[in-house]
Amino acid sequence: MKFKRLAALLTALILAVTMLAACGQKPIDDVDSPGVTLDQAVTNVPDNTLATTAPVTEPPVTTTEATTPPVTTAATTTEPVTTTEATTAATTKADPNDFTVEQMTGVMYATMSLNVRKGPSTDFDRIGALSQGEAVNVTGRASTGWYQIDFKGSTGYVSNIYMTSEAPSQAPSKPSSSGEEYENLDEESESIDEGGNGGSTAPQGGQSSTPATPGTVTAGSWVSDNGATYMYNHFTEDRYKQALNKIAAAVQNLEPRVDLSDCLTSEEAVTFRAYILPIVGTEYCYLKDASRSGTTFNLNYYVSTAADAQNMMSKMDSRVSKIVDTISGYSDYNKAKYIYEWIALNSAYEHSTYADSAYGPIVAGNGTCMGYAKAGFLLLAKAGFDCVYEVGESGGYSDDGTANTHIWVKTQIKDRWVNIDFGWADPSGNADPKYICYDFLCVSDQYIRDTRPKVFDLGRYYESPNATTSSYSWYSVNDLVISSASEARSAIKAATKDAINKNSGDDIIYVRVQFDTVELLEAVMNDISKSVYNKEILKDITSKYTCETRIWDDFAGGVKITRTLGFKLVKK
Repeated sequence: MKFKRLAALLTALILAVTMLAACGQKPIDDVDSPGVTLDQAVTNVPDNTLATTAPVTEPPVTTTEATTPPVTTAATTTEPVTTTEATTAATTKADPNDFTVEQMTGVMYATMSLNVRKGPSTDFDRIGALSQGEAVNVTGRASTGWYQIDFKGSTGYVSNIYMTSEAPSQAPSKPSSSGEEYENLDEESESIDEGGNGGSTAPQGGQSSTPATPGTVTAGSWVSDNGATYMYNHFTEDRYKQALNKIAAAVQNLEPRVDLSDCLTSEEAVTFRAYILPIVGTEYCYLKDASRSGTTFNLNYYVSTAADAQNMMSKMDSRVSKIVDTISGYSDYNKAKYIYEWIALNSAYEHSTYADSAYGPIVAGNGTCMGYAKAGFLLLAKAGFDCVYEVGESGGYSDDGTANTHIWVKTQIKDRWVNIDFGWADPSGNADPKYICYDFLCVSDQYIRDTRPKVFDLGRYYESPNATTSSYSWYSVNDLVISSASEARSAIKAATKDAINKNSGDDIIYVRVQFDTVELLEAVMNDISKSVYNKEILKDITSKYTCETRIWDDFAGGVKITRTLGFKLVKK
């Protein structure tokens, strides 16, 4: 496939940084669900705070969402189902023919080469394909979110994720007579060499895309088609946008270097390379990293050829599409929660080949801080969320004594901005494959400042929205925040009952609460030891479990505590 077909495909947005050691999670093969039943799932969510809302590009969804991820075992995989009971487990796969279509008219364009199917999901047979940039007449929108189109005189369906109403900035080339651009497009059969190609800095063969013209500010499809619009529109100066556009054009071509002397000063180039350049490496998942010489950036890739780059992105996009389709009927909060859980349960913290890319956590099953953030950003963006990146210090130190940097994502739940730190969803050291740390799901800016040594001010480059609310934090949503010592025991007892009721029969159950202040946490920890918890709280609830250990904020040096306390219960 000629490489110019990548031009409209690729996403934006990811900041560069290295990762604080985060999770030690075993990967789970299932693509469509986080993989296990989780304790304390969101239930009885008030309508005025977490009402079901569709992404900006989606029509209202009329189905009732399931707020608990589906159960996956080694032997069977169950699909999420629509139910009025949030804790009801899925047991049967939905009928793929059970969909409706809302009529509409318009012209849209494919942002990549993609399949056309008989029905609006990957459960239906493929009947053909669209090439990148190809225009089609849209005749309807299915209840699954997919578009109904007029395809060669018949009706076909394409994924809404890879369609845009904006015409491509340059006309796509004509398909080759051999039809090679349509080969290996089926989502279920795409493959890629997991070992990569040695991180070559130059492509084999010619380059086909046209780089952005110096001195102009043209966003290009890499911004609008891949969820980077909000961040791009909030850059403070056009020259920073131009630098990103030139980087994106170079990466599309697998070019080994890009000169940004007309966009950046030498001093700016230092921080721009470290924190801003990898924004274009989200769906350009074949971009490995970059070094710098003055204002010239040397680009390194996981691949050597355009075909390898296309295969790598196609495999990742196929999995992303399935995950996003799974949560199409969820509320904004539960979409974000599902993505947070899926990444934690399907990735292990490892410095492996693709660990710094979104491909690592999403496909290869491993990642670093940067890879986790890119994966979370990509999935949120594909699900219709506005996102930006935040960077700070993790509290750890590298071998040369410099503080480790850390990256996370800020997104919008309904009309309120929140922080989501995907890298700390599963702290290292916990060997239980079901354990997820919810301490960093949908939290405020103040909470972020309280839990790490430093948050960098990137206002020089882009305007980041303020996240002032804690109402969407996992503890607030589940009514697990304790405000006084007098209510601590009763609140912990109620949380214990709730966790056991929701996870009865599991070998391991976690009970977790959060306190308003550090002082209150310390007072309760002194009052309720593991022994006291077993004898005076757990004993009155069940005789089937015992508390094996207490869990609190035991993160890397320098990170402030999150005011949370947990109890790990194991079956006797």
